[in-house]
Amino acid sequence: MLTSFVLSMTLAAPVPAPGPAVPVGPAPRILELKPGADGKIMVTVTRTEKLPNAPVAANPNGVAPAVVAREISRTKVIELSEVKDLTVTTADGTKIATEDALKKLSSGAIVVVSTDGKPVSPTFLKMFKDDVLVLVSPELSGPAAGRPVARPLPAIQGGLQVLPAQPGIQIQIAPVQIAPAVPAQPLPAPVPPAPGK
Repeated sequence: MLTSFVLSMTLAAPVPAPGPAVPVGPAPRILELKPGADGKIMVTVTRTEKLPNAPVAANPNGVAPAVVAREISRTKVIELSEVKDLTVTTADGTKIATEDALKKLSSGAIVVVSTDGKPVSPTFLKMFKDDVLVLVSPELSGPAAGRPVARPLPAIQGGLQVLPAQPGIQIQIAPVQIAPAVPAQPLPAPVPPAPGK
């Protein structure tokens, strides 16, 4: 009888609501892409290239060794339109032609970039407006891929580094000098409170 009671209670127990969806795959990267002065939108990609090994001297039998190609990964800065196998969608899943995406990015925009070359999990995409562009390509999944192109800082001139802040405005930063360490001084002993207070 106890067994039938436990069984009936188990069957009658309320079913818990399903928990939040678990994301599939790694979190995407968020970038701001905008055209440079030349109007081109540049991104960093990781490309695998085959390079032949340097030929080795002929062996004593006079037979030349085989030249074996090896693959290496290199980062390159290219136009967004030249990214291989690029798929562009919006956060709500609507597929966008690359040309239309470039038009949308002509004034700059925040984009979501897949970090593993596979579609971004819908769980992550719920955080974005439906019209945010999502870029997916194996070339954008490398360690430095997809990141905006970094501009080199100007060299230090006369002890000052000149950093461009806005067109026509420059900020000068003086070099920082660090003073020698000051020896630690012991703290005075705490004074006990007066009795009766």
